[in-house]
Amino acid sequence: MTEHLLRPFRPGDAPVIHELQARHAKADGADPHSTMEPPPDPERLRRAMERADWAVVAVDPSDSVAGWGSLRSWTEDDGTRVYLTDGYVAPPARRRGLGRRLLRESEAVAARLCAGHTGNGPVVLGGNASTVQPDRMALLERSGYRQVFTMVEMEHDGSPVRPRQLPDGVTVRAATIADVPALAALTARAWAGRPYFAMPDVDELRDWLSRSQLALFHVATIGERLVGLVAASRTPARIEIESVQVDPDLQRRGLAAAMLTRMLSTLSEQRGTVPIRLHTEGLDPVGARSLYERLGFQVFREYRRYRKPLSR
Repeated sequence: MTEHLLRPFRPGDAPVIHELQARHAKADGADPHSTMEPPPDPERLRRAMERADWAVVAVDPSDSVAGWGSLRSWTEDDGTRVYLTDGYVAPPARRRGLGRRLLRESEAVAARLCAGHTGNGPVVLGGNASTVQPDRMALLERSGYRQVFTMVEMEHDGSPVRPRQLPDGVTVRAATIADVPALAALTARAWAGRPYFAMPDVDELRDWLSRSQLALFHVATIGERLVGLVAASRTPARIEIESVQVDPDLQRRGLAAAMLTRMLSTLSEQRGTVPIRLHTEGLDPVGARSLYERLGFQVFREYRRYRKPLSR
């Protein structure tokens, strides 16, 4: 059995990892149109690995890369500290213990980092796997992780979309960078009390708008008050509905449906052959999935989110 060495990630590893995963994309069931797990782009991959708390590559005795592992952490709004372990093992190196080794190494790093954590909330390990990754699901479950929620990726079926009427007093316009403070306030209200959520800061929201196609980033207002948003983006691989938010005072009044149908009417005219995708919570805690299904979206793939306690 080949013994792999785990060494720290180096920037030059990013294109090698990209080529490795691209080579095995078909065997992995990779989806080139995915909004949840888009094909790795070398630069995005490099940035993600460099921002991680811990990142390694697994190499064989000839220094050929066979996989990678990483750990990143954040604190959710309810005070939960999350250490998310992630990784990839190329098909030829699977079923030889490498995935289990990467998982154990990342858990050991999380335990060391956890010792210095000063918050009072719970501390957990997290792991992700999709329904086309049975080996990853089995590894997490054997290691004591339990599924806590599911994300679903959905694709529009191409059926005609009838625009819905906006609630009285609401107008819709394209977003501007000046909307960032109002978007922060809307996000805080729309997501208040939701589990598994970490509020983005103002700089992150500003960066999102600066990278967005503002003609496809619509905000709803009542007077000067921003009460909703629908943001979309277009790439050669797909059109994505990135976010839908409605102020709690306007929920259940048809605002989300009206904004989405307007956006979908625009997107359908320019979609060409690319799919329209979005993702949302599988258990439908606020009715988002049900709304999307009524508007012609169908579940394409499920992504399971696992956690287990981390002792300090």
